[in-house]
Amino acid sequence: MRNISYLCVLALLVAVPSRAMEPERRDAVVVAGRVWDGFAFKDMFLPSQMSTLHLMGGSDSAITFVETREYYWPLSRQVYVDFDGKRDELGGELRITRNGRLVATVLPASYATVFPKGAVNGDARLLWGDDAAAAFDTYEEEERSFARRYEEASKRRSDYERKLVQTGAARMQGQKAPVIQPPEPLPEPNLRLVTKPVPAYRIALGPGEYDMMLYEAGKPVVDTARHLQVLDLSQRATLVGEVVPEERWTRPIPSNTNSQRIFVRPGSTFYLTLFDADRFDESEYIPVVSPQSDAVVGRQTFVRRKPSEVTAVETRFGPDEREVALSRLKVEQTSGAGFGYRVRAVRNAEKEDITAFAITVPPVGQHARGRVTSGVDGDRTFNREIVVVQPRRDGLALGLALLPFLGWLGFRITRRQGSRSVD
Repeated sequence: MRNISYLCVLALLVAVPSRAMEPERRDAVVVAGRVWDGFAFKDMFLPSQMSTLHLMGGSDSAITFVETREYYWPLSRQVYVDFDGKRDELGGELRITRNGRLVATVLPASYATVFPKGAVNGDARLLWGDDAAAAFDTYEEEERSFARRYEEASKRRSDYERKLVQTGAARMQGQKAPVIQPPEPLPEPNLRLVTKPVPAYRIALGPGEYDMMLYEAGKPVVDTARHLQVLDLSQRATLVGEVVPEERWTRPIPSNTNSQRIFVRPGSTFYLTLFDADRFDESEYIPVVSPQSDAVVGRQTFVRRKPSEVTAVETRFGPDEREVALSRLKVEQTSGAGFGYRVRAVRNAEKEDITAFAITVPPVGQHARGRVTSGVDGDRTFNREIVVVQPRRDGLALGLALLPFLGWLGFRITRRQGSRSVD
C-alpha cells in the first residue's frame, strides 16, 4: 500500500510541471512573409508585440497580415505561432505612408517564387498575378513530362538489363547471341522550382522609414499598424575566405577581413576557398531574417552567398611570386594508428571533395612572412598576410626557462664565497 502511495505522489510531481510548462495562447495579428535578404528569400514572421518590420531594398518582398494564436516559450525566449490551429489571413487595402504622406496603396495579389537553380542556390525571384499562374502551370507540365520520360527510360533500361541476362545465359550454353545496344541515359531532373501561387501584399520600396496599415471599406483594421524600415543594400559585397587545414578539412577556419592573418607551419600545404559575401552590421541583417534574435550594434556579420568565381590567386614569399589555380581535390583518410587525411588532385571521373587553392609554404627558415591576394580590385579584394610559425628550439627554450634559476644559483654561490672570504 505504501509503495502505491509513493507511485501516486511521483506521478503527481511529474504531471504538475508538465501542465505548468503548457504555454498560454492568445489571439493576435502577426505579419508573415517571404522577404528578400540580398541574395535569397527567407520565410519569417513578426510577432504582434514587435512594431517594426525590417526589409531590404533591391527586390520586392511578399507579406501577409495573419490572425492566429501566438504564445511565448520561455525555454527558447521566443514567441511562436500556431498556424496549424488558426490562420486567418486579413484582406483589405494596404496603405503605406512616409512622413504622413501616402506613397503607395497595395492590394493583395497572388505570387509565386521561382528558384531557377533550386531552393538552396539563391537567385530566386517573385512573380505576381498572371505571370505567377503561368509560371506555375508551365512548371507542373514540365514535372509531369519529366515523370513520363523517366518512367519510359526506366522501362527501357530494365528491358536492356533483362536482355543482357538472357544473352549471357545463351552464350554460356554456346549459342550465338546478338549484341545488345544500351539505352540512352536516364533523364536528369531539373533543379528549377516554382511554388504554388498564394495571396500576399507586394512591398517594393526604396530605402527609408515608412508606416503601413490595412484598411477595409475605408476603415483601419485593428492591430495591423506597423512601422516599416527598408535597408539600402549598396556597398555590401565583399570577398571572404575559409582556410582548410589538411588534418581537419571538415572544419574550415573563416577568414572574413583583410586584417586577419593566416598562421601556418613551414613546409606545409593549406587550402583556401573563396566566397562572395555581404557584410552587414548585425543590427541591420538580423532583424530582417530573424526579428526575435538579439543583434549587437556595431558587430559585423558576414553572410556567405555562393562560391567565388575567382579562378586564381597570387602568393608571395619573399621575392618568390606564384599564381595558384583553383583545383579539384580529393580527400583520403590515411592508414595507421594516428589516422589523419591526405589531400590530392582528383583522378579521371572522381567526384571532388573540395574545390580550393592549394598553397604550399616554404621550408623551415626561408621566410617568416608571406601574402596571398585574389587579384580582384576594389572592396572585393582578398588580401591576407601569411605568418610562417617556425619550429620551437627546445634547447633555447629550456635555457630561457632555467635562466632565473641559474641567476639565483650564481647569486647564492657568489654570496657564500664572499662569506668564506670574510671568515
